[in-house]
Amino acid sequence: MEARSQRVEEIFENTKIVCFGRFIMEVPDRVSLVYGGVTVDGNIKFYQGKAEKIPEMLVARLSVIEKERKLVPDYSLLNFPLIGKVIDGVVPGQKTVFGIGNSISYKIHSYIPLGKDLFIYGSDAFPENNEIPFINTVANSLRSRADLEIPAEPGICVESGFISIEPTFEAVSIGLRFHDFPDVHISIDARKNQDYLMEGGGLKESREAAKARAESVGLGGFFSRIKVLREGQRRLGVWEGEEILTRRPAYKDDTDTHEFRFFSLGEVNDAFHPMLDIQLDSGVKGNAKASVKPSITDAEALAIWDRVLSTIRLRQPSDATTLKQSSSRVPLESVRKSGDICPQSGWWECLEKRKMEGERRRLFMAGNEFPQVLADGGANFWRTLIGNTHQIATVEWKLLEYEPPLASLGDTESIGISHAENDMKDSDA
Repeated sequence: MEARSQRVEEIFENTKIVCFGRFIMEVPDRVSLVYGGVTVDGNIKFYQGKAEKIPEMLVARLSVIEKERKLVPDYSLLNFPLIGKVIDGVVPGQKTVFGIGNSISYKIHSYIPLGKDLFIYGSDAFPENNEIPFINTVANSLRSRADLEIPAEPGICVESGFISIEPTFEAVSIGLRFHDFPDVHISIDARKNQDYLMEGGGLKESREAAKARAESVGLGGFFSRIKVLREGQRRLGVWEGEEILTRRPAYKDDTDTHEFRFFSLGEVNDAFHPMLDIQLDSGVKGNAKASVKPSITDAEALAIWDRVLSTIRLRQPSDATTLKQSSSRVPLESVRKSGDICPQSGWWECLEKRKMEGERRRLFMAGNEFPQVLADGGANFWRTLIGNTHQIATVEWKLLEYEPPLASLGDTESIGISHAENDMKDSDA
């Protein structure tokens, strides 16, 4: 049974839904998210308001590369002709620079500006592998995301961003910082398994090993005073795992502290069922554990733990903020262009003035990409000669009217369908 606490109930009266990786959870409004490492085949980091610093960062990076170059034998450098090279990317202002990670691989950094913000994508690549196409795919798939935006489309939530790709490997780490209990930290690590599951790692086995080590160095008495609040198997959404929730007594300069942990191995090659490791620590100050007296009781620690963990699950299209929050509706008459992600489910009209194939008015759902259209390119001599007077055109789409949320539509596969009364007429040119 979930432990109850008046103080915990109060901080959970106002909550928010946040996304991380492919998952969402519900946390109190007065909780800050702290992103750790995020991997999408390579590592990606966010720097708010730093887009204008790209030239300075490139100079600093090239300086480091020149120092690293001196540590590599000349015969090895022959295999790395791109060291120190800077090339343009597919996103305006994007710069990709090649360094050397070791004697067998490049260390690549790609600086991707989005508005005033900056994302840096870093990866290692063997000289024989052309990593640029994938890096450009990441850059093209990356978009900015508001802190409380829950995307509708498949992909991965990163700090202030969203990537709509399917990488081979992905991992995300995120921390929760409670404003009301600043010494309480929760960390969540989700990591996609590859072709096998990690051996060992069971919490019971780890506890038994820790007990044996403590006894071997004369700390068996201390270990026996660790209070086990709860221990055993636990199912958390799709995960079958173990949890051990303890309160460790003070020892020397360390205060007493709560140490809670849930761990599940997940499944092989399944981004929707990754390895999951969740920890709660109390008594934390400056990221140092057992540094201050815990601000919460055992009952409150259990209540916080259960309230947060019970909400972690795979993100679904119906969770999208653009579908659920009418107050955040995009205004009618808003305009987007081909290639943009649709921010609002509804009927959108193509503003292209030329004749075009297909209907001008179509239903798009939030998360869809606005398409290009096949439009009349004019009957010049060459197009007439080859019998093709049309061309693919990037166009603008304008929002005309809202559509009910996705859950109320009978056919969710008819995305981008035309309006029955808006078939293209010759007079539309």
